[in-house]
Amino acid sequence: MTGKSSTAARKKRPVVGIAIVLLLFVVPGLLFFVIPVGITAYDDSHRMSITCTVRSAVTGTESSGSFKGGGASGPQVVVVTEQCGKILLQDGINSSNADAVAKRVSTADRVRFTVGDAAYRLRAQLAIFGVSPTGYSFEVVSAS
Repeated sequence: MTGKSSTAARKKRPVVGIAIVLLLFVVPGLLFFVIPVGITAYDDSHRMSITCTVRSAVTGTESSGSFKGGGASGPQVVVVTEQCGKILLQDGINSSNADAVAKRVSTADRVRFTVGDAAYRLRAQLAIFGVSPTGYSFEVVSAS
C-alpha cells in the first residue's frame, strides 16, 4: 500500500508547482502588465462622455495612479465627483496651469469629462489598485 501513496504524492507535486508558478508569475504579469496595456489600448479608441457633479478638485496632492502615468509623477488635477468617482486630469496639465484648472473645476457644479470606456466601467475594480480613470478632456456644464 505504501507504493500507491508515494505515487499519489508524486502526482500532486506538479500540481503544486504549477499553482506556485501561476501565483508568482502569471497572475501578477496579467494584473500589472497585460491587463493595463489592454485597457489603455482599448481606451485609446473607445472614449465616452460622462457628466458628473463635482465635490472637489485639487492639484496632484493625492497619490493616485492612472494607466497613462502610473502615478502622480507629473502635474495632475484630482477631481472627486458624486456619481463618477475620482477622475484624473493629466493631458494638458502642467505646473503653470494646474492650480487654475483645479479652481475652475472645483467651482463648477457639473462637468462633462471624456474618459476611456474600459477604465471608467472598471473604475470600482481598478480603485482597489489605486488606479483612477483619466479624463482626456473636460467642459464645465454648469458653474456655481
